[in-house]
Amino acid sequence: MRQRRTYMILGALGLAALVGGLFLGLTGSSNAQAVRAAPVSTTITIDPSINETFAPPLANAAPAMTAQQAWAKFENNNGATVTTIAPNTSVQLGLLTLPVGPDCGAECQGLIIQNGIAYTALNQLAYGYTWSNCPAGSTLPAIQCTHWIFLDANRGVMIDGVSPPLGGQNPNGMTSSPSAG
Repeated sequence: MRQRRTYMILGALGLAALVGGLFLGLTGSSNAQAVRAAPVSTTITIDPSINETFAPPLANAAPAMTAQQAWAKFENNNGATVTTIAPNTSVQLGLLTLPVGPDCGAECQGLIIQNGIAYTALNQLAYGYTWSNCPAGSTLPAIQCTHWIFLDANRGVMIDGVSPPLGGQNPNGMTSSPSAG
């Protein structure tokens, strides 16, 4: 009887370990950091020259994908074999607005038109992934070495990527390269 109880306890512990292992497998390995997307708390002007903004999401925002799922899909679509978010990357959930310019008629087909302005994204629920490549001890303003990638929070496709310029610096320290998604 005592031996049977020992087997039952060991069996229960084994089952608990198996379930725990499956849970870790579904949520990422213990070596990978879980990245949680914090909601944007205040509107961030990404590129003041075109008025690109990243604003707080609605309180009931419910993206179809997690930040990790969206990133993995984006990376898979680009042929990457590593699809985890780098540890030095911050992720925020918010509403991206990316104006293109005045309504351009037929040339603006596929863009959002509102009040005579064409937009690639207008209050679109997105994950903003950001990281800095400022050298240690740098006196550069953070905006001059900050990179952003914005992914649609429901489809995992890129909306925009913003990086500091490689050569000279524009007044806001950033350049924008919108992507069709």
